[in-house]
Parts: sequence; C-alpha cells; structure tokens
Amino acid sequence: MPEVESAPAQPLRIPAFRKHSLFLLSFLALAALPISAETKIVHHWVLTGQPVPRLKKILVLAVLENYLIRQEFEDEMEKLLAKSGVEGVRSHMVLPPRNELMEGELKERIKEGDFDGVLVIRPIAARQESEEVVTGVAGHFYAPPPGYYSLWPYWNMAWSHAFTTSSYTQEKTVVSAEFNLYNVTDEKLLWNGETDTVYSEDFRKLARDYAKTLVKQLKRDKVIGKQ
Repeated sequence: MPEVESAPAQPLRIPAFRKHSLFLLSFLALAALPISAETKIVHHWVLTGQPVPRLKKILVLAVLENYLIRQEFEDEMEKLLAKSGVEGVRSHMVLPPRNELMEGELKERIKEGDFDGVLVIRPIAARQESEEVVTGVAGHFYAPPPGYYSLWPYWNMAWSHAFTTSSYTQEKTVVSAEFNLYNVTDEKLLWNGETDTVYSEDFRKLARDYAKTLVKQLKRDKVIGKQ
C-alpha cells in the first residue's frame, strides 16, 4: 500500500463523466467485489499543517441510487467504526432522498445531528481489464482536486454525478471509487482517496470488506483511533 504523501503539489485530474459510457457503473458494481483480495487504495491524502480533529460521530453516506446496497454498506461501516470508538451514523436512517430536501435543510439536519464529520463514498469510473490490474500515481505527489476541499460544493457535485446500472457483461471490470471525509465544523476536507476494485458477484461481501478496508486506512492515517 502506498505511503501518505505529506506535501502534495499537483491536483489529480479526474476524468470527465460520461453518462452513456458502458464503462461507468454505479455502486452496484462496487458492491459486488471481493475486496479483501482485489481492492487497492491507490491514492490517499490526509490534512497536513494542523492537527486532525478528534472525530467521535461520523455521518456515513454512500452516494448511489440502489437503496439496498447503500443500506448494506452503511450498516457495515457503522459496526466497524464502533469498534474503533467512533459512532458511525447511517445516512439512510437520518436523511431522506436528496431530492426531498434543499441544501439549507440538509445543513440543518447535519447540524442538529451533532456530527463531527461526514464521510462520502461514491463510484467515479470503471474500466475493462484483461490482465492483472495495475495501479499508478500521476506524478510524484497526490492531492485532492480543488473542488473537494469544502463539503457542500463536493456534496452537490457528488449527487449530480451518481450513476446507476443493473447488469454487466464483462468478465473483469475494475471499478474506481473515491472517499472524502469532511469536518462538519468548518466543512473542510480531512481525508481523501481512491480505490480500484475488480468486479465480482457478492455485494454482501463487498459491504463487509470494503468498509473494513476504509476503516483500516482511517486508523493507519490516524484519523480515528489513537492520535
């Protein structure tokens, strides 16, 4: 697993979204993966230059249209965060569908929930692979794209680019997803990264293993647990 780069220089370029591309999948694709063996965190970044605030209560949001998969993933995150001394709150239990609340109302819900952080996970792209998956970092440094450093601009962009699908036709598809953790107090980015995962057919295993991968990295980066 790559080391955390503490002095990022160039923002990562995120490919343009193509709504009609067969290579863009929803979290349904992500939710079928045997992650413990096939997922890699290819980039990760942690706030530097100041202490990461101690987080006790995190709202976990999986951005996808399939409610059942969203529920499975968020449930597993809640369990694993609890083992690390953090209260994880499932967004599907406290927030209605996005189109039922305006941004101001969502802010009030989050404020009223007394959350320290908001963790957003969403698929961003997929590609076909016929051989072993190879990951790489663009350049020597990694940093989140400029628009990711504040919660609400990212929140709106994330929901406006949610993709859905119900099937796949390729034997091996690598799905890329991103994760962003924001501080509710100032709405600034604390932790960010991307994963690559090979498509498979066990979405319940995904919920367990993908959540385990994220929580493990959160602890390694000292975002949760002993700081």
